[in-house]
Amino acid sequence: MKLPRLPDLLTTANLSCGVGSILFASQGQLTLACWLVFAGAFFDVLDGLAARALGGGSELGKQLDSLADMVTFGVAPAFISAIVPWKALQVAIDSNREFVPSTVGSNDLFGEPPWATVACALVIAIASMWRLAKFNTDTRQSTGFLGLATPANALLWASFGSISWGIGLRFGPGANEMMSHIGAFMADPIQKLMLAAVLAFLMLSSIPLPSLKFKHAKWKGNEVIYLLIGIGAVLIALYGVLAVPLILVVYLLSPVWGRIFPEPGEK
Repeated sequence: MKLPRLPDLLTTANLSCGVGSILFASQGQLTLACWLVFAGAFFDVLDGLAARALGGGSELGKQLDSLADMVTFGVAPAFISAIVPWKALQVAIDSNREFVPSTVGSNDLFGEPPWATVACALVIAIASMWRLAKFNTDTRQSTGFLGLATPANALLWASFGSISWGIGLRFGPGANEMMSHIGAFMADPIQKLMLAAVLAFLMLSSIPLPSLKFKHAKWKGNEVIYLLIGIGAVLIALYGVLAVPLILVVYLLSPVWGRIFPEPGEK
């Protein structure tokens, strides 16, 4: 029996985080569920780095990566989006943040109207599936992304789940107000469904976005990536997990402000 390669083991760790996130979300343990999505993203980055360090990935590794991503970045955030409504959070807070499913009716758990919460979860999972399949079959995305990557979408939902719990640094200006607005936003299933639809459109669109893979270590040619990392580091230092939606906005606007840098070969 051939032993699995290091990248495949890291992909397996990614999948394990996704399964754990789903299990914890189903029990109302949103803190752990959200952080496991972040952990899965960390392993997703590591498996790509390991594959490149070993001379490139295998066809098996490519399939494993997509299957793991579907669980961690498709199904897990769908669960998080469904369990996070304000009524369920109020029950958790009132009982010292110990979620008791038997004391919460289905309508309380999903919020009103419950169909919107179910639809939101389905949109997240279905759009993620189509996005992953599209990425695997699109040869144009070897050096950059066309549309929002599935992990970015998942991290946004995980951050919103964490923020709704009041987790995160509050040093940055306007942090408390932003946390309050996001918590209220996530309490409304209709608004969540609208956000899921917008993000689904972005995932399945052909908007060119940087892949955040360095071509080399030099500044020239990697200006957008270095700036994104720098801006992201500052925002995380100021806002903690609240920085994730802010970083996503900066990232989505990168095709606009990235035009100030000339393309390789241009003078």
